[in-house]
Amino acid sequence: MSLKELSNIKTRYGNIGVDRKLTVESFKAGKLRALTNDFRGIDSNFWSYGAKLGIEWDKITDAEIETNAKPTKKGIEIAYVDKDSKFPAKGKTDYYGGYDVGIDKFTTISVLKDGKPLWYTKSWKQLTNVMTATGKTAKNRYSGTRSTVPDIDAGSRSYSRNKQFGMNMIGYQSLSGMMSIPGIKFHQIKLSEDMPYMGAGIKRQMRQAAQFGAARFTTNDEFARINKQYFDDLLRQRLNDPKKLGAKVKQAAKLCQDLIDGAIGGKKPSGKIKKMIEMSVGKSSSPEGDAYRFISGVGGKLARLYDYYGYYLKALEKQKEDEKKYGKDGGSFSQGDAEGYAKDVQQYYNYIMQGKFGY
Repeated sequence: MSLKELSNIKTRYGNIGVDRKLTVESFKAGKLRALTNDFRGIDSNFWSYGAKLGIEWDKITDAEIETNAKPTKKGIEIAYVDKDSKFPAKGKTDYYGGYDVGIDKFTTISVLKDGKPLWYTKSWKQLTNVMTATGKTAKNRYSGTRSTVPDIDAGSRSYSRNKQFGMNMIGYQSLSGMMSIPGIKFHQIKLSEDMPYMGAGIKRQMRQAAQFGAARFTTNDEFARINKQYFDDLLRQRLNDPKKLGAKVKQAAKLCQDLIDGAIGGKKPSGKIKKMIEMSVGKSSSPEGDAYRFISGVGGKLARLYDYYGYYLKALEKQKEDEKKYGKDGGSFSQGDAEGYAKDVQQYYNYIMQGKFGY
């Protein structure tokens, strides 16, 4: 379900794009309706995040939601209480001031993904992507109406993510803290692609989510964070670089980021970048699949470039150590290693600059 489709789900208060807790009458599952009634912790932020995963909320039935006393640590699990509960407040900044906290039956405590509590941030974006490698274009080329549906980035508590879905209370944000709450239960929503409520277009994107080295990414912003981390780690290792390969690595990294921004980020590419994307993406019955194969190739080549540049720097360090121990001639073997890795760096630099991202 796209953000545009999500925004059309009607409630008695309007549509789901309204950023507040809602009674969603079009949900088939009474288990979901119970968690949205009476302002009990689930709002449009969570529904929007689920839609990005491919969940079509209005198609889920109660029979497809498994309820457990303990998390299975698979898929999405909504942690809630199935009875009125009272438990101690924790944390110095808690506004309850040390008194017990009372919560009503069906209050949402948090949301887990594969057993880990999700943290999220919220932004807003256009209803449709613009000029991407998927072939989708916005009605107004590089501007357009912003969605009233929140665009949610969720995951571990890192970068700028600072809030949990649900109660978000200090002392009960970890799984161990949640398990101490009386009456805690977990509604499990499976994310396997054969489930009838999983949207086909988003499923393809999940299956083909690109990998940059060992890190998985699905957005251009995630790619940028991983890219910066790789390069910063290498900068900390940098010694004397006689072949000035660091400048080439930086240039290749910048080109790769521009390609990712143009391919899936909706940013207007330069003529050169657009030509490289069009040259590499190709045509098939799944343009979305083409786009993710392309960015997977970009990420793969850049990861190999970083690998070889790291090996090159380590070989230089070893050469320096050997020369100290055995004299200048003693570093000849390590020098050979550095020369070999320098050639590998140059080769992958050429692949990237020439747009050769196939395997």
